[in-house]
Amino acid sequence: MASASTSNIIGYVASEMTSLSPEDLPLVVEFVDYLKRQRKSSSQHALSIAQIRNEARRRAELLSDVPRNEIVSRFRALSEDIRRDAIAKNTAIEGDWSGD
Repeated sequence: MASASTSNIIGYVASEMTSLSPEDLPLVVEFVDYLKRQRKSSSQHALSIAQIRNEARRRAELLSDVPRNEIVSRFRALSEDIRRDAIAKNTAIEGDWSGD
């Protein structure tokens, strides 16, 4: 099917969908939505190394007047948010962060 035209592929998928039970159709829609979100997400985050460095420098400059203990506090709070999110998604890794 890799060499088939887009119209042929769409026709094939539409034909196959007619044989699915009505309960399965929402799964197809959900999968299509998932693929669209993945494509959108990956295209939005395609930064070059230079762009990433420039953004890091810009953000570091914004924090240049912030005391270190406040930065550490913010970092720990963000780390905890990420940890809670990972636990909720069942992607957490065992172990604790042991320093800064």
